[in-house]
Amino acid sequence: MITRRREAPAAGSVRMGPISIFTLVIVLCLAVLAVLSITTARADAALAARQASFTQDDYANERVAQMFAAEAADVLATLAPSTAPEDAASALAAAAPELAARTEASAPAGTTVTATIGAGTDATAGTGATAADAALVLTVAAPSGRTLTATFAVDSGAALTITSWQPATTWTEDTTDTLWMGD
Repeated sequence: MITRRREAPAAGSVRMGPISIFTLVIVLCLAVLAVLSITTARADAALAARQASFTQDDYANERVAQMFAAEAADVLATLAPSTAPEDAASALAAAAPELAARTEASAPAGTTVTATIGAGTDATAGTGATAADAALVLTVAAPSGRTLTATFAVDSGAALTITSWQPATTWTEDTTDTLWMGD
C-alpha cells in the first residue's frame, strides 16, 4: 500500500479571493471618484460661464451709465455757472428722455435705459423739479437681469454729482415646482 504524504500548507500564503475583492472595491471607488470629478468640473465650468456673462453685463452697464453721465454733464456744461440748481435740474429733466434714448441706442442689444427725475416721476414729465427732488435716477438693465442704478444730483455750481452707483441682479422666483402637501 502506498501512502501518500500530505503536504502542509505553506505558512502565510495568500488566497486570491480576498485580493480580487479588495481590487474590485478599489476599482469601484476610483470609478465613483472619476464620475464625481467630471460632474464637479462641469458644474464649475457652468458656474464660471455664468459668472463671466454677469461680469460682461456689469461692465457693459457701467459703460452705458458712464456714457449717460458724460452726456448729462455736457448738457449742464452748456448752462452758465451762475445758473440756479433748480434751473439746472429743470434743464436736465427736459434733456433726460433724449439722453436715455440716445444712450440706449448705443448700448448692447437688449439693454434698456430709463431715466427718472425726483421721487419716481418720469423724466418725460420733467417740469416742476425742485432742488429737493432734483435727483436723476438712471437704471440700466441687461437682458441677463443685471442692473445698474445710478443716482445723480445737480450741485450749486450746476455740475452733475454722482450720489449712488449700485449694481444688482434681478431675481425671479421659480414657482413651477409643486410640493405634495398630503391628502
